[in-house]
Amino acid sequence: MKSTFIHALVALDQSEASDLLLEALPNFKKFGTKKVTLVTVVSVPFTGKRTEFNTEKYSEKLKEYKKKLEGEDLIVETELRSGVYYYPPAEILTAADEHDADFVIIGSRGQSKVEELLLGSTATEVLQRSRLPVYLVNIEMEQIDEDTDQRRLVLTQSVDNSLNHVLHATDFSETAYRAFDVLKGLDEEGKIGRISLIHVQGHHAIALKDPVSYEALSERSKEQLEEIRNSLSDKTRPTAELIITFGTPGKEIISAIEDNDVTLVVMGSQGKGFVHEFFLGGVSTQVTRFSKVPVLLVPAKRE
Repeated sequence: MKSTFIHALVALDQSEASDLLLEALPNFKKFGTKKVTLVTVVSVPFTGKRTEFNTEKYSEKLKEYKKKLEGEDLIVETELRSGVYYYPPAEILTAADEHDADFVIIGSRGQSKVEELLLGSTATEVLQRSRLPVYLVNIEMEQIDEDTDQRRLVLTQSVDNSLNHVLHATDFSETAYRAFDVLKGLDEEGKIGRISLIHVQGHHAIALKDPVSYEALSERSKEQLEEIRNSLSDKTRPTAELIITFGTPGKEIISAIEDNDVTLVVMGSQGKGFVHEFFLGGVSTQVTRFSKVPVLLVPAKRE
């Protein structure tokens, strides 16, 4: 699949979260990004009256964004997509197709600051339906004043160092190998500092009470991971760590992120058991919701 990161489609709702995302965008030059298309979608409510909805403030904000990023030596295009009951996720992905973007960048939160919303509805839908790799920038709430309960949004992990230690989660499915191809492209370009490979042997595979079969399964998993490691570059192959665990895949991947100072997760959007109607698998859903570091999600191949 196309694995270049030259042109990013960036979804901005012009909230505080968007300001954080904008500050992070120059760091994507480390991925090889040279051009960004900034897209804001405004859904206009239908009132039944002859009223004109003013979108000028959104256009002016996009101009401000454009000017700031051009000062960072990026090629910048902007688009305001506005219409009656426009659905932001659909418009974002349509814009990505129309502008021939290589990947999509989106924040895990938008206008809503509700702490219980672990992943914004727009981000969720974009992750579900994108045919392009999606880089999810994790944004969370931070309390800055206990007396007034004042809070602010912060990035949980800087994009600046996201290529320092990349974790690739694989179940050896077709989509997992598509994700690895994207990772391998970055590796061959010398952009990654360190890589770890993880495979989780789920409870459905072999019960722990059958140690002989379990050991055989673990050995096969190790061989498959070693084959993947052997295709890495001379820079990352010698230090690449193989992690084989047993348990619930989502939880085990999150634990590996926290225990190994991982700075970015690269994985497929689907596992072996995916159904075409369900575009985002259970494991990728868990990881995108609970990871404190950015997640680069590579979609399954679709017609």
